[in-house]
Amino acid sequence: MKYATAKASAVEAPEVVLNLWAYVDEAGYILRLAGKSYVMEGDDDEKLALLHALSRTDFLSAAWCKVPANFKILEPNGQRMTGVATASMLSDPISHSHLFSTLLEELANSLPDQLRSHDGGYEQFRLNLPQAPLCVTTVVMEYDDGILVPMVSGR
Repeated sequence: MKYATAKASAVEAPEVVLNLWAYVDEAGYILRLAGKSYVMEGDDDEKLALLHALSRTDFLSAAWCKVPANFKILEPNGQRMTGVATASMLSDPISHSHLFSTLLEELANSLPDQLRSHDGGYEQFRLNLPQAPLCVTTVVMEYDDGILVPMVSGR
């Protein structure tokens, strides 16, 4: 097939990268998380620039999930809240990893099987989520009036 304006652009080093979102209410509590996987190529700066650009709007097309039930907060009034994290956890790499671990597993498992032509037939293959994937985490502020505001970090 020939297309006058089409140009071959083989993908030689595809990498699965992620955008992650934490929905934070006005009290600083995280009740929901979301994530989306992408396949990109290029150096890390190029990929991070694109992830940052996409983080501003793509949370609106990403399925969300609840914060895992093992996260608990004891409020000053003594009430225990389950399935809640605090926004301050996002800056700690270990807490961040624990908070998003279930979602990362789901994203890894949702990567689809692919097919490619090989020796007159087809072979199945699948891209894998790297052990420490390149990702951007964005806070989405949830206001009582229904407004959602992504807090996109500068690059």
